[in-house]
Amino acid sequence: MRTQLKGVYASRRRRKDGKAVAYWYLRGFGALRPLPGDESEAFAPGTPAFMRAYNDAINAPVKAGRSGTLKELTHDYTKSSDYTRLAPRTKADYLKHIARIEAKFGGHPIAAIEDPKIRSRFLDWRDTLAKASPRQADSTMAVLRVVLEWARNRGRIGINHAIRPKKVYRADRSDKLWLPPHIERFRESAPADMRLAFELALGTGQRQADVLKLAWSSYDGARIRFRQGKRHRLVDMPVTQSLKVVLDAAPRTCATILAGPGSKPWHQITFQHHWRKATLAAGCDGLHFHDLRGTTCTTLSEAGCTPQEIAAVLGWTVQTVNAMLDTYQAMTASLSNNAVAKLEAKRAADSSADTPVHNSGERQASA
Repeated sequence: MRTQLKGVYASRRRRKDGKAVAYWYLRGFGALRPLPGDESEAFAPGTPAFMRAYNDAINAPVKAGRSGTLKELTHDYTKSSDYTRLAPRTKADYLKHIARIEAKFGGHPIAAIEDPKIRSRFLDWRDTLAKASPRQADSTMAVLRVVLEWARNRGRIGINHAIRPKKVYRADRSDKLWLPPHIERFRESAPADMRLAFELALGTGQRQADVLKLAWSSYDGARIRFRQGKRHRLVDMPVTQSLKVVLDAAPRTCATILAGPGSKPWHQITFQHHWRKATLAAGCDGLHFHDLRGTTCTTLSEAGCTPQEIAAVLGWTVQTVNAMLDTYQAMTASLSNNAVAKLEAKRAADSSADTPVHNSGERQASA
């Protein structure tokens, strides 16, 4: 049964050649005509060409309302490949921030967005948001910067006044490493499913989302090979002997290595509740799952791995590895031990070099 389109009515007329034709109208809009490219298509309610014209007509007020404004830029950005190729979770987060941006600045014309004075308004708004959540304020500002930079690259605006804002949220987790006592306590007290997640994260240094999705098909008994969800980088690494022992002993009750309730893949929120409970039971309150990444990075560095080698394991850029090492390495005693040991060795060598050495001939002459 054909659905009656609201507001659509026909005006039937007879042409000079005697043929009866129907002209279609949308109340409040006017005549409905085929869109460019649809002129040769059948045009009546229910046909694809008619529905395209109908949808274009009912959306015309919305288009007119955002034409020439920031809201037009945000709308077009969400239709671009820059947005559609993002990970599902990232796209959902972006939409929340874009809705917040549109509510505040959506009606601003492009000329106002290009005015240098808009930067102070952006920052004042960011500071207002920061009173509730500094981290969310920075994230919203970051999405605004991304949208405007997308528009600038395509010639839609001349300048991006949201570029390089200083962050209001400063998270110092430089002392948040899983040190040997933490690792030992967690291994002793955590249930089997959380212990497997812990070993997998510690052995690979991957994000929680990637660890939860890691499939048995990615593990061939010697190597783990998969593509990261966020940056789509390929990770291809051999597993350590300790991780191999754990994986080979783990039951394969699910397509993913980590199995949640009912032998099904974990839902991330459910996993986080179980992880939090296991962390508290181990006396590791204050340590996050994400801190395992910094721990793995630091451990690899202490073992003598280069930043390039660490990047290959973690799926990071070398720049990210260096930044992570700058944050975490100073907190590890082993590096300071090595530094002092090298200093003492250098001093001993210098002292030995300064001590005069006499040959046997010289000693006999002096006698």
